[in-house]
Amino acid sequence: MVILGLFTRLSSIPLLVIMIVAISTTKTDVFFEKGFWEMLHGSRTDWSMTLGSIFLIIKGGGIFSLDKKLFRELKKDELTFKK
Repeated sequence: MVILGLFTRLSSIPLLVIMIVAISTTKTDVFFEKGFWEMLHGSRTDWSMTLGSIFLIIKGGGIFSLDKKLFRELKKDELTFKK
């Protein structure tokens, strides 16, 4: 769904939750045993996916997404019914 740009904001929320749970469950042991920098080094991909999900929630799918095309057509239909 995220790749197609269909319901991008809605489908990014479970991705964000999954990544937060993944970081909190797998990296806390590393943090307490080896320290902060080792935890950050081991969770680079996790943090980038978390920040990417936050970006998609804020910005949405973009101009080439199916969301944009679908809602543009719905908006045109609303305008024709109001006239």
